[in-house]
Amino acid sequence: MIFTQKIALFLGAAILATCSLSSSADAAACKYNNGLACPQETPCCSAHGHCGNSPLACGTGCDATASFGGVCQRFTPAAVGGKPTPVPSLPKGSFKVVGLTGVAAQHIALVTPTKMLIIDKAENNPAKLPSGKAAHTVEYDLTTNEYRVMDVSTNTFCSGGGFLPNGTLISGGGAEARLTHTFATGKGFQSLRMWQPCEDGTCEWIENSEDPEWQMTGNRWYVSITTLPSGDLFILGGSNESLAINRLATNNPTWELYPKPKPAVDYQPVLMQFMIDAMPNNLYPNVYSLPNGDLYIFANTKSVIYNVERRQEVRRLPDLPGGPRSYPLTGSHVLLPLDPAKNYAHEILVCGGSEAMSTRANALQSCGRINLADADPQWEMDEMPTPRLMSDPVILADGKIMLLNGAQIGYAGFLRASNPIYTPVVYDPAAPLGQRFTEWVPSNIARMYHSVATLLPDGTVFVAGSNQNSEVRYENVPYPTEYRVESFTPPYLTTDLARPEIVSEIPELATYDQKIEVVIDVKDTDRYTPEITFMLGHRGFVTHSTHMSQRMTKLVATAGKTDGTQLTYTVAMPPNANLMPPGPHYIHVLNNGVPSIAKHFILN
Repeated sequence: MIFTQKIALFLGAAILATCSLSSSADAAACKYNNGLACPQETPCCSAHGHCGNSPLACGTGCDATASFGGVCQRFTPAAVGGKPTPVPSLPKGSFKVVGLTGVAAQHIALVTPTKMLIIDKAENNPAKLPSGKAAHTVEYDLTTNEYRVMDVSTNTFCSGGGFLPNGTLISGGGAEARLTHTFATGKGFQSLRMWQPCEDGTCEWIENSEDPEWQMTGNRWYVSITTLPSGDLFILGGSNESLAINRLATNNPTWELYPKPKPAVDYQPVLMQFMIDAMPNNLYPNVYSLPNGDLYIFANTKSVIYNVERRQEVRRLPDLPGGPRSYPLTGSHVLLPLDPAKNYAHEILVCGGSEAMSTRANALQSCGRINLADADPQWEMDEMPTPRLMSDPVILADGKIMLLNGAQIGYAGFLRASNPIYTPVVYDPAAPLGQRFTEWVPSNIARMYHSVATLLPDGTVFVAGSNQNSEVRYENVPYPTEYRVESFTPPYLTTDLARPEIVSEIPELATYDQKIEVVIDVKDTDRYTPEITFMLGHRGFVTHSTHMSQRMTKLVATAGKTDGTQLTYTVAMPPNANLMPPGPHYIHVLNNGVPSIAKHFILN
């Protein structure tokens, strides 16, 4: 059970906005509310026919006749003693340009609390190596918004990545060798590369392409890599060569492990029939570990439960309706945050994609959600406010899902998509069906193919990338290669409630089911009654709208002593590695939905 400190009893509502009438819903019935008017907690019948409590729902197009009380008014619960719930001053958040990446941000990984590893393919980027050749990897400092150039000897184009239990990043796969007068790289199809994080600016790539232990068993272009509960990396799928869409002749329908079981020279990959059945849209499959140690794997429209130890399928699940959802018809996939109060039920959300491999194809607007804890899991369908293709699904500090970047027309590939999506949408997993999506403030930067985003320890979102072009292009193309970094500030950082702070030391290494005493400072208890939640997350490796190993869980926390604004909790780590595989993790404390700066540690 998650401890939540609540003294207040909600009594009423405050009027924050009004809106005009429209005919988007029948009189006294909101379209997606089972023929009923909207309830008090989500009082506004939006222009899309959903009940909501956001400025968007209660704004232009809201249907007052189907809204609570016959008016479009936001509901704000007020507490006994006059202690209201904090309301954000920027309810749709804000974007800000903060730096330049130096290389096109095609892959990213948060390798320390202050360092982002940014990886591109070999191309003529503005960041240069001491030799004068163009770089294709940098280490980006999140405190100074400056980058440090590094060399890597193999082509990282369309690779995958995963973290070992000690926090080391392994990058796997890539593309062909390339040698020009401006850049040079060796082939990377089978390559494994190691990055051991540091904070002092001395880390460099570690490679040994001649050693069998530093090579995969075959070529893997568009490969997925996932940290298993054992701490091994599960390396799945890909293509034998660079291409736009997979074919039987190029398909690599196998998986292997890193580190390889000994002897490495004789190690053989394991055939997975599912990766044949999911052709041709089976690149960058999505993989999540389950509470019993099995894996959930999704590709195209198909999904399977798979047991690695026995090397066999456990069961096939129903196909997701609506069209393909994997590269190059790329949808957004995420494991929704786990909750001990729900026995850590694993629910998968898949949104968007494209209806066909055509530059004129429409992106998909539908989403599917499936609860793998059900005896007979089935897809529950929903709709986003707009269609989306190639959007990045970022789990925010409060457990909501932000979908940003992408396009509305076409499919993934060079010059294959158009009509960029500037407006992010946020999905609330706890809201009722039909009321889960809210649109936030748009960016003014087009971010389509080869864009990335991830949550930072301070609760903001790092947004970068976009290169629709086969090489770096600044002119005479619809969408130039993009190097600007944006920081997105979510609404939860714009209230007048001071951010809570973790003031006690967090161990550098924590073990499963360990109880840790955590002291937090909520800063102020005069206006807002503390309501405390602890969230633990792993950021994973991000590329091509695929967030490998990204996951988050609520933690069980028990209240202890109170000393002014400082509160002590006993916080339990997840009970086992099936729920949160080992590796680098970040812990936030939230007070009334406002997150602290996260603390980093290794869970093992």
